[in-house]
Amino acid sequence: MQSNTTYCTSDPAPAHLEKLAQDLVRGAFLELYLTPKPGLVDLNDSGSHPDLSVARMEASLQIVSCYLGDLADALTAGEPLAGQVRLGTAAERAMLRCTGTNCHRGYIFVSGMFLAASASVPSLDEKLLSQQITVLAKRFFARGEYESTNGSKARSRYKVGGVRREALSGFATLFEHALPVFRQEIASGGNRGTATYAMLGRLMQTVEDTTALHRCGQEGLKTVQEDGRILERMVLEREDFVGFLIERNAHYVEKNLTMGGVADLLGLALAWLSHTGEMATPSARPAAPVEQVTACHG
Repeated sequence: MQSNTTYCTSDPAPAHLEKLAQDLVRGAFLELYLTPKPGLVDLNDSGSHPDLSVARMEASLQIVSCYLGDLADALTAGEPLAGQVRLGTAAERAMLRCTGTNCHRGYIFVSGMFLAASASVPSLDEKLLSQQITVLAKRFFARGEYESTNGSKARSRYKVGGVRREALSGFATLFEHALPVFRQEIASGGNRGTATYAMLGRLMQTVEDTTALHRCGQEGLKTVQEDGRILERMVLEREDFVGFLIERNAHYVEKNLTMGGVADLLGLALAWLSHTGEMATPSARPAAPVEQVTACHG
């Protein structure tokens, strides 16, 4: 697939940036295929998104793949922040034009921020990476927010930080909550499937999800948070969390509730765990169906 952006460079990205770009795409596919997930598109249904499908989300991720490949090349060539932002904007427009939705708009932002920060931290040092994300986020938001989005409206109405706070904190929710929960579950004898769902439960509790707020207000966010607490507990106590999630999906669809911010950070977490090799760690028991993914990198 050819790039849908206007910037290109003849200089190939360093191996670590190219691999991370590919893993960021893989993480988004892993999030998409994780089933079940309440209110979100998965292999069972479209959740609270009647305008979406797995096929449409896959088409959207083809564009994300091209964008991240172009961004890796641009970072290698020393493209300034303004040029990097233009690549993201072009990807958003291409996504809307080609798929009719902006379903991965949030992931374009978080994955682009993550990749750009990683260009200055060519190692797996998570503390340094988080610090660099904060530095980059401060520069990005100093430019101003140029258009009103559902997320920005929800942040203003409900006085929450949303993805802006996440970025300025260096994705603290990712590094201080999601990843430790995954690693703890693996260390406790779990597998990639149970660890992924434990991580989902923790993200549901800790992400200020502006999509949930936009759709269903404070009650919607409280529902997501409470369900996250129940999910994490059920995983740790080896209860039937899959049945619980299927039941909650029906409730979310009825209420038009979803959690796009949680999905974006889950994809980011799965991407980083793929990059560190932890998603390939042998499991004590068969993993849940989260491993099959064919990622297209432009």
